[in-house]
Amino acid sequence: MLFTAFALAVAAPVNLPPVEQCRGDAEFTRLRQQLQKAVTARDLDGLMSLMSEDVRVSFGGQSGRERFSDYWTASEQDQELLWAELGSALRLGCAQAVDGEGKPYRAIPAMFVTGDGLDGFSTWASLPGAVLRSKPDAKAVARMRLPAWTVLSEVEHDGGSWIEVRTPKGRDGFVSTEQVRSLIDYRIIFGQREGRWQITAFVAGD
Repeated sequence: MLFTAFALAVAAPVNLPPVEQCRGDAEFTRLRQQLQKAVTARDLDGLMSLMSEDVRVSFGGQSGRERFSDYWTASEQDQELLWAELGSALRLGCAQAVDGEGKPYRAIPAMFVTGDGLDGFSTWASLPGAVLRSKPDAKAVARMRLPAWTVLSEVEHDGGSWIEVRTPKGRDGFVSTEQVRSLIDYRIIFGQREGRWQITAFVAGD
């Protein structure tokens, strides 16, 4: 039992850098290029054309292209968030996986897959330039500059702009939410529908 626990601890990743596992598929590469073009141009129609008819919008049961459009165009702020989150995700690699039904899917950012096995609700990865501080204050003593993509275990987060975290080596401190990314932050999921890759979800949470 102790050996198993030790082996699991050793196997747990200490960082989650962007990786690229989705090359070599011309159709999927073309889809990603079209997606990037739509995001750059803020082309909602272009984005919608890349989605499956049953695209998941939220974990509250909402799905479908019409629901997606309604959800993300309710206000100017919602639209700004859509393009910002899509743009951020597209810079963070792509990974392959298989769902519970044995169907292949692909995910952007890659850390949604490469971090599998970690607690999605309490795991964060430090963005480049993140600093671990002694208190939840930008002027507080800097305990260390975190290596990019370090896995951080959440100690406490009240929904504010700072998170109390612990590093893989046991260092405690606070980091700004602007300098980390949650394992279950917004991600783009791609699945195959009738033999074609399409966007099947754009969600956050679990």
